[in-house]
Amino acid sequence: MVVFATQQSRFKTVQNISLSRMKDAWEKAKAGLQFAVNFLRTNAGIEDESLLTSPMIIMAIAAFGAVRNCELTAQEEKSLLKWILTANARGRFSRGSTETILDQDLNLIFKRAPLDDLFGLMKGQFGRLHVEPQDFVGRGARSTLFSTSYLALKGLGAKDWRSGLGLSLTHQGKMHYIEYHHIFPKSLLAKERYEKAEINEIANIAFISGRLNRGILNKEPRKYFPEILAKQGEAALAKHLIPTEPHLWELNRYREFLDWRRKRLAGAVNNLLETEIPLSVQCSRSLFRWRGRAISVLLAGWNRQR
Repeated sequence: MVVFATQQSRFKTVQNISLSRMKDAWEKAKAGLQFAVNFLRTNAGIEDESLLTSPMIIMAIAAFGAVRNCELTAQEEKSLLKWILTANARGRFSRGSTETILDQDLNLIFKRAPLDDLFGLMKGQFGRLHVEPQDFVGRGARSTLFSTSYLALKGLGAKDWRSGLGLSLTHQGKMHYIEYHHIFPKSLLAKERYEKAEINEIANIAFISGRLNRGILNKEPRKYFPEILAKQGEAALAKHLIPTEPHLWELNRYREFLDWRRKRLAGAVNNLLETEIPLSVQCSRSLFRWRGRAISVLLAGWNRQR
């Protein structure tokens, strides 16, 4: 409400806002948030707010949609999608003063500036917007690249290795909830004296069902990958960007495995950031309920010790 009443994010002038102005801001906020949620779910493929590196992204999308009366041109739609995915991957609102950064974006949005100007702010913040393999070094579940890697693998058609179901945080039934799985088990890597940061790297993570995750336990890839290949074929691993060359499944080749997969993940993320999804977006009369329970189960799997 404050954003739509004052065109900035801070509460310092709230006491000066009239009741009528606040009521008008509330109506605009509802329409903008409905647009934002619908765009995130249907166009960006972001099913749950936990896949966002900051909820402030929602505020920026809501303002952008409302200012344009929820009527985007094809180019605006494509550019907005690219901005969302890039801001999320690079952590636009995860560094420095969140309010200051959001206000910079809101200032341009309410002026109806082109999205290129918002990209310019982001480039000034990070220097580059594309992702490189070294960005994954030592980066784990807390990294801004974590959820984007999930989205990139989902976009490639990655599926659970047992059920064949595609990745989703909205699956029904506990056995199908998606968890994150250390491809090389943490306990075995620790015995080999690998560093904690490289053990928990995104490059050592796959997204699979909780049932399969518990079934694999602490088996080495060289022991459980052949069974997956026999039942599901090479695509089952390839779509998770996992090498099918058996020599890279050995514990003593773990760092080679990480290097191999970092390069593929960086390529997949960059391809995702360039994705253009030609879907129409309209304001909805109802705000979809987001599924917080799914991500809590996902996080529980991520924190499980092997």
